[in-house]
Amino acid sequence: MPAERPPGLRIRPAPGPWWRFDHSHPDDWQWSPFATPRHRFDPLSGRFRVRYAASRAAVAARERFPARTITEADGDLWLVRLGGMPLSLYLTHQANLDALGIDDRVSTGRLAGDRDEDADPLLDICGRLADALYDWWSGRPPPIVYRTRTTPVGRSIAFTNAAEAEVLEVGQLRDATALHAYLVLRAGFTVPGEWLA
Repeated sequence: MPAERPPGLRIRPAPGPWWRFDHSHPDDWQWSPFATPRHRFDPLSGRFRVRYAASRAAVAARERFPARTITEADGDLWLVRLGGMPLSLYLTHQANLDALGIDDRVSTGRLAGDRDEDADPLLDICGRLADALYDWWSGRPPPIVYRTRTTPVGRSIAFTNAAEAEVLEVGQLRDATALHAYLVLRAGFTVPGEWLA
């Protein structure tokens, strides 16, 4: 990534809602960075923490549970609905990809199987981009909107504590009865039977 923000790079609003599954209630979210990157847009430098959300609850479920199986133990997860994000960088816009000199693989591509074991040039580009945004926006990087792996029309967003996303609703997954019915009937998920009673 260049030292200076490339001309032609544009940010725009990212209206909500955005959905996230988390082990912690939003009031308890920690923003201490990981020492090494774990997820797509975690910075290589480890200077800040990134969290992820999806444009729909069902999309968030597909990202979190790729086998489409939700167990009783998953019922303790918090389902969080977030409001709109600050101005965000859309990697779904060709002009931004061109300005950065990257292509659409930045959203979902990977070359290595396991990030913990193998260096992956595509994921490293994502981490370098996160660090560059941090520098270009003086420590307040805009959220990154990108395509999801599992749902062509879905979008994910990578955001930092600087994004100050508004929490609209939060509850434990086991209590999200309307979502359970949707996931079972429309998206082919398996959920504990007692959740549908």
